[in-house]
Amino acid sequence: MNEPDFLIDAVDNALTVMDMVTERGEVRVRRIAEELQISPSSAHRLLATLTHRQYLVQDPASKIYRPGAKLIDRRAPNGDVLTLRRILKSHMDQIGALSQESVSLSLLMGQHIEFIDGVESPHTLRASPRVGARLPAHATAGGKVQLAELSQQELVELYPDGLKALTAHTVKDLADLSKRLQQIRRRGYAISREESTEGISAVSVPVKDSGGRTLAALTILAPSARLPNARLQPAIELLRSSAEAVRISL
Repeated sequence: MNEPDFLIDAVDNALTVMDMVTERGEVRVRRIAEELQISPSSAHRLLATLTHRQYLVQDPASKIYRPGAKLIDRRAPNGDVLTLRRILKSHMDQIGALSQESVSLSLLMGQHIEFIDGVESPHTLRASPRVGARLPAHATAGGKVQLAELSQQELVELYPDGLKALTAHTVKDLADLSKRLQQIRRRGYAISREESTEGISAVSVPVKDSGGRTLAALTILAPSARLPNARLQPAIELLRSSAEAVRISL
């Protein structure tokens, strides 16, 4: 396609970056500078601007940029994500205040979950719900509670190459995962004990609409020492209360 005479380079570059991060899931300053043929400082300012406007979010540790809240909203079908984030915001704040732990809202996207919103724990040592970040679904509580809604055939088709282990605790076998998902389906909640990250545990419930369709997962995540078995049931009840309230309104 021929470039129009009135092309604005800065706007074109910004839109190109949003296309890149949507397709790839993440981008880095150096790669953006190389592909757009701009200086690293210009690439950094471009990414910083998109982050300021919530189209991107930067991982503070790796410095990688991922889709931000506004990009996630725009690519979601039927506006489900935008609606969920708006309706669940006050519930997540309340769960965070009562549990004093981090809370996340995640969406199943193929083999991964993507964090679409979250509330940080007030503790210095905490699990961080990184909005825009992705994790393998089978290694997370939020992912497993959504995978539990799939049929066995859908599960097999989703993982043609088997499962990747992130830690020593990650489920590695598809047959084992299937058995665990059956239990999760019966119980209505999922637990992750250091399956995606060493030292981090989580408990999650599905967020469903009035017709029973699972839309997302609502999760409490914390350092494992602060989420022992004795704290699981109170956490589950907190999550279920909010999920049910949201279900009535959707």
